[in-house]
Amino acid sequence: MINAIIMASGFGRRMGTNKLLLPYRGKYMVEHVLGVVSKCNFYEKIIVARDDIILELGKQKGFLGMKNNRANIGQSESIKLSLKYAPKTEGYMFFTADQPFIDIQTINLLVYSFNINNQNIIVPKYCNRRGSPVIFPLRFVDELKSLEGDVGGGKVMNCHKEDIAFVELKSEIPLMDVDTKEDYRRLIVTKE
Repeated sequence: MINAIIMASGFGRRMGTNKLLLPYRGKYMVEHVLGVVSKCNFYEKIIVARDDIILELGKQKGFLGMKNNRANIGQSESIKLSLKYAPKTEGYMFFTADQPFIDIQTINLLVYSFNINNQNIIVPKYCNRRGSPVIFPLRFVDELKSLEGDVGGGKVMNCHKEDIAFVELKSEIPLMDVDTKEDYRRLIVTKE
């Protein structure tokens, strides 16, 4: 089995506001990711956030919420916090909370790929663009726990390029994330 971990502790510096609480189709942006992940079959569903409203939204969807009081240190703190409390499983699927077009089909494809390659890091891509969510096998947990500062799983992937299994998607839409005001404007006009 796999744990789902939603990383929702960022400060939205490029956006200038907490992008996860921006409206999109009648909900907060983060609610789109929570809704899709909540419908998938994971051993445990975890959300790591610094905002109580996001933790409450996760709780309403059945997520184990973890408050990140050290978010200012960077991404590594969210990873370490989630892994400290996540049950031991074969894999850990890390989601970013700013991908409103992530869908069940993409998640299931990645999980299927992990089930047949469960020693590899599973990374979605479209053409030459990599994205998330990424699944790390249990064997990389200690390296993920040793990360420091504002770095994420990419650092571990760069040290283990031979252990990455890419999953080619049919569209770039599920990989779309929202980092800037321009991304958000594009989101508002994009059709799923």
